[in-house]
Amino acid sequence: MQDFMSYWGIVVSVLTACSAGTLYFIKSWRDVETLKEHRRTQEMQIAALLEKVDGYQMAALAREVKHKQAFEMKLHEHRTETARDLTAGRRENANAVLRLHERVEALDKLLSVSVERQNQLLDSTRRQEVRSERVEKILWSRGNARLSEE
Repeated sequence: MQDFMSYWGIVVSVLTACSAGTLYFIKSWRDVETLKEHRRTQEMQIAALLEKVDGYQMAALAREVKHKQAFEMKLHEHRTETARDLTAGRRENANAVLRLHERVEALDKLLSVSVERQNQLLDSTRRQEVRSERVEKILWSRGNARLSEE
């Protein structure tokens, strides 16, 4: 027993070292398991956040498509309205041009009638002048003939 007692310090030291090593291993094992659990929790949070981000992206894409469709509809309506206004403007312009042509034709007719009347008046005036000259010549020659007779 004496031998055992002489080694008692060594045995206690070895047992203490073994228990300390075992306790350190267990503590490290627990820390590793805690870290693994923490990593799993973070991965689940990341997955949830990624799903949320995906949801936001999908919602944003849906809103973008909706806004794009609304814009295209408004653009189509505006183009249709512009085309309608343009057609109405062209119709009004065509009608205005037709009215102007009618007025020009009426003015042309009036002008041609005026020119014709002016020509008739000029012809009448010339004929009247010729008659007046003849009458004057006749009167002059008769007046001279009477004077010569006298």
